Amino acid sequence: MSTSQFDFYGVGVLVESSEEEFQRSVEHDFSYFLGPATNPFLHIIFNKNRPDYDGIPEMTCSLATPRNICFNNGHRTYIDYFGQALNIYDQSTNSSQIFTEDMELAHEIAYLTILSRMSEALERKRLHRIHGLGIESGGKGTVILLPSGGGKSTLALTLLRNSNQFRLISEDSPLIRQDGYLLPFPLRIGVNPQNIPSDIDPKFVRSDKRIEFSSKINIDIRYFGAQILRHPVPAESLLLGVRTTGRRAQITAVSKPAVLRHVLANSIIGIGLYQGLEFLMQKSLSESLRHIGLLISRAYNNWTLLRHARVYRFLISRDLDRNYECLREFLMRRK
Repeated sequence: MSTSQFDFYGVGVLVESSEEEFQRSVEHDFSYFLGPATNPFLHIIFNKNRPDYDGIPEMTCSLATPRNICFNNGHRTYIDYFGQALNIYDQSTNSSQIFTEDMELAHEIAYLTILSRMSEALERKRLHRIHGLGIESGGKGTVILLPSGGGKSTLALTLLRNSNQFRLISEDSPLIRQDGYLLPFPLRIGVNPQNIPSDIDPKFVRSDKRIEFSSKINIDIRYFGAQILRHPVPAESLLLGVRTTGRRAQITAVSKPAVLRHVLANSIIGIGLYQGLEFLMQKSLSESLRHIGLLISRAYNNWTLLRHARVYRFLISRDLDRNYECLREFLMRRK
């Protein structure tokens, strides 16, 4: 078996399998964090075999989602993907064994498992994600809040391809530090097949099928080289993206209370951020209290973010070029 290692700000992840294609797909997703796992936290093992349902204990369902059905048995959680795959997560060793003959399904399970468990570990380090597009300009960070499917990836791709004056912090979920700084958290950039630029080197492009959604084309951020930020930056601007049916794109200043509800949804509660609910089942009062502490920590980081950042409303039109020009001009003024 071969092993891929990742380091997410001191949270190490090991991914192991005998399938080279599987290893490459996971490295494609998290290429920014490839490197020695100095502090191993999570171990993922992929076995390209049919799940052995006769070999697992008889259990009752503890949680059902559109993706899977979960069964708890002591320190182990059995996550069944409707007979197509089985993910056995062992809490005592923080390891996940994936059994399936479907390589694409195994890849998505590994991606979501890493994202879930690693994010939980980062939150214990008081590093919290906010669901938005993060861009650096002139040594300062801008976060644009948009819902899932709101066009963050397309906007990020347009900025990166048309200007070398900006750097990507994250196309989906920058990390907020307690001092209000933004930490880079760039993952693969997923776009609809019709939006993929024709001149991108195919070795940086992968097509991924997803459990709940339509297929996407994912671009390895290694393609963009120096346009990916490599250090923390202070948060200077927070933009609330509002989709419109018109052709006018505009950014105007608003009061901070105008974005409180959206910050609450996009970071403190975490709507749009994959949290891995199958791993967050409340088992006791002490666990519930720990999650209250987590919400308080998220609230503190976001309060610091709002205290330091200026806030704006970004009217996003159906004209992609006008959206890009409006945002580019705004970012240039911030330099």
